[in-house]
Amino acid sequence: MEAGTKRARRPVHPGVVRSLTSRLRMPLSVLLVTLLLALTGFAGTFPGSSAAHAAATPPDTVSIDVFPTGSPILRPGQPLPVTVRITNSTADSIPAGTIKLYLAKRALTSRSALDSWLKPKDIGDPGDRMLSHPTTTIQPGSTASVKLSVPADAIGLGAANAWGARGIAATLTADGEVLAQGRGTFVWYSGDPVTPVKLAVAMPITAPQSSAGLIPAEELETYTQESGLLSRQLDGVIDRPVAIAIDPMIIASIRVLGSSAPPSATEWLSRLSAATNDIFPLSYADADIALQAQAGSKTVLSPISFEWLIDPELFTEAPATPQPTPGTIAPTPGQATTPSPSPTPGEVTPPTSAGLLDWDYTMTDIGWPAAGVVAKNDLDVFAASGLTTTILSGSNVTQSADDPTPNTVLALGSGRGLATDDAISRALRTAARATTDDEWHEAVAEASSQLAVVSAERPGTARTLLATFDRGWPASPNRLGETLDALAALPWQTPATLREARSAPQAATVAFQAQAESAARVDQGRQLLRREAEVGAFATALEDPVRVTGAHRLELLALLSASWADDPAAWQQSTAASFAASGALLRSVTVTTKGPINVVGSKVDIPVTLSNALGQSVSVRVQVVPSNGRLVVGNDVEATIDAESARTVKVPVTAAVGNGDVTLRVSLYTPAGTRIDRPAEIAVSVHADWEGLGALLFAAVVVLFFGFGVWRNILRRRREGAASVGAGTEPDAGTGTGTETGTGTGTDDVTTPAAEPRG
Repeated sequence: MEAGTKRARRPVHPGVVRSLTSRLRMPLSVLLVTLLLALTGFAGTFPGSSAAHAAATPPDTVSIDVFPTGSPILRPGQPLPVTVRITNSTADSIPAGTIKLYLAKRALTSRSALDSWLKPKDIGDPGDRMLSHPTTTIQPGSTASVKLSVPADAIGLGAANAWGARGIAATLTADGEVLAQGRGTFVWYSGDPVTPVKLAVAMPITAPQSSAGLIPAEELETYTQESGLLSRQLDGVIDRPVAIAIDPMIIASIRVLGSSAPPSATEWLSRLSAATNDIFPLSYADADIALQAQAGSKTVLSPISFEWLIDPELFTEAPATPQPTPGTIAPTPGQATTPSPSPTPGEVTPPTSAGLLDWDYTMTDIGWPAAGVVAKNDLDVFAASGLTTTILSGSNVTQSADDPTPNTVLALGSGRGLATDDAISRALRTAARATTDDEWHEAVAEASSQLAVVSAERPGTARTLLATFDRGWPASPNRLGETLDALAALPWQTPATLREARSAPQAATVAFQAQAESAARVDQGRQLLRREAEVGAFATALEDPVRVTGAHRLELLALLSASWADDPAAWQQSTAASFAASGALLRSVTVTTKGPINVVGSKVDIPVTLSNALGQSVSVRVQVVPSNGRLVVGNDVEATIDAESARTVKVPVTAAVGNGDVTLRVSLYTPAGTRIDRPAEIAVSVHADWEGLGALLFAAVVVLFFGFGVWRNILRRRREGAASVGAGTEPDAGTGTGTETGTGTGTDDVTTPAAEPRG
C-alpha cells in the first residue's frame, strides 16, 4: 500500500513567467505619463497602464503532460510512441518553440523514487535527451497535443538493462527559455521472469444520493436502461475479477415494487444474481459507517421494516398454461369438449422485510467506510455489528517510506483491515473516468508503473494489494472494461479475489492511523441521531409505530450516505428539510383548547380538545397541572384519538377556597411516558363562592316552603275541630263520612261527601 501520493499536474518551470510577461513591459514613456497623471490627481484611466494589463494577465498556468501513446510496455527493439500535451491557460499566446524529450538516467526502483519523479520539488535534471521536435504558436486557453515516436536506438535501453519503471520528461522552450516541463513513465520489459503482484479490485455499485431511502420506479428505470448509471457500473465489472460492493437499497427498491417494477430493473437484478463476481453488501444506502460511529451510534444502523411498503396486490401471478402430456388423446372433430376453466391468478406470498434484503452474498463481514475518516473507536462499533474486516484508505494507515510495499492485510485491535493502495487506486479511477484516449493512456501508464515498481522492489516475493474504484459512476462501461483488460495484459500483475486478499499474510510494517470525520459532519450526524430517538419515542403512542419509525430510519440512512461528503451544501439542504418534516410529525398531536374557561362550582369537568393530524390513531395520557392552589386536578386522563380527527376529554377539577385566575398547563404523554410537543396553557377563572351562596339561598327557600305547608295544615285542622264542636255531633269512629285526598303538602285540599241511605 502507498499512502499519501497523488498524481498531480506536471510541474511548470518558473521561467514561463519571465518569458510571457517580459513581452508586456510598458515603455518608459508610458510609465512616466502614468506617474505624472497620478501626481496631478487626474482621475481618468490610462488605456496602457500596467495595472490594467496586469489584472488581465493570470499567473503562470502553462503545463505539460507526457505519456506513452499506446501500450505502457516497451520491449527491446521497439520505438517509444509518446504524446506530449501542452495546455496554455494564460491570456497570452505561447510562441513557436521546441519540445525536447528526455529519459531518466536511473530506473525508478521504489515507490518513493517514482513519486519524486512524478512530483519533483524542483525541475532538476530531466535526464538524457532522446528527441527534439518543433512546435507552433499555441493560442491562449487552448491545448496542443503532439504525437512523437522515439526510435529504439535513441532510447538507449537494451537487454542488459534491468526491467522496471522508467521516467520520461518533456520540456517546452521558446526564445531560449524553458517555459514548462512535464513528466511521465513507461515500463521497460525485456521478457525476464517476474513475480507478479496479486491485485484484488473492489468496486461499489451505488445510486446517486438522496433522502428518500428507496429509489422510485421512474429513477430505477432510468438508472437500469442501457446507458443508465447502474447499467454502466455493472456492465464494466460483471464476470470480471472485481469484487462488487452492492448497496442493498438498490435490491430492496426493485423487489418492493413487485410486478410494477420496470422490466429493465428486474433484468438488471437478474444479471447481478447470475454474476460470478465476489459480492458483499455495503451498509444500507451506503450510509457512512464511520460517521454513524462518531455521531454516537453503538452499532451500524440498518432498516427497521419495509412491511408498511409491501403491497400484496403487486405480488400475484397467473399460473402457467398447462401443456398436453405425451399420450393425451385429442378430441375428434365434432366431439363435444368440456371447456376448461379460465386460469385464475395464483397467489404469491409477499416478501418479508428480511426477504427484500436477502441475497446470496460471498461475504457479509466487510465494512467499507468513507475514505480517510476512520477513528480508533469506530473499529469497535464495526466489530460489534459483525464487520470484522474493514477496508481502509491508505491515509488511514502509516508505514515507513523506505520500506517495500507490504501486503494489504493489517491487524486491527478488533479485527483486521484491508488497506487500499491509494496510488494504484487513483490511477485506475482516473482511467475509468477518462473521456479521451489521451487521458486514459496517461492513467494506465501510471498504474502500470506503480505495479512494476512493487513487483521489482522485492524480486521473488509475492505481494497482495487491494485497489478500489470510488463511489462514482464511470462515463462509459467501455473505459472501465478497457482499464481492467489493460491490467490483465501486464506480466507483472495477476488478479486476486477479495477472499484471497483477506487470506494474505498480515503486514508487519503497517499500523492503523486514526483519522476523523469533519466536526461539521459529526455534529450534523449527532443531530440526525437525536431526532430519530425523538421520533421513536413519539411513535410509541401510535397504533402502528413501524409506519413512522421504519420510514424515518430509511430517510436517516439515506442522509448518512458517504456520497454526501462531496456536496456538503446539498447535504445541509436535505438535512434541513428532514428536520422540518420530522418536527411537523412531532407536533401532529396537539391540545387545541385555548380558554378562557369559567369555573363556578366546587367540582367540575374541564373540557380539553385534542387534535390528531396523523393518518392513524394515537393513544395519549393527558396531564393537567394548575398554576396555583385555587384548583385541584384529579388523576391523568387516558384517551385515544382517531386518525385525522379531534376528541374532547373531561378533566375533573375541584375548586378550593378563594376566587381568581388559574393557568392550567396541559401536557400530552405517550403511554411509555414521553412528552409530546410542548405543554399547552388554558386560562381558567374560578368563582367558587357563587356556588356556596346559591346553596344557602336554595336551602332557605326549601325551609320556608315546607314550613309554610306545615303551618297551613295546623290552621286547617284547628278550623275543622271548631266546626265539629259547634254542630254537637261526633263523627262515628268506625264510619267514614267522607274521604280526604291530597298530597300532604297543603297544595291539595279535596273532600268527597257521604251517600244517603235508601228507604
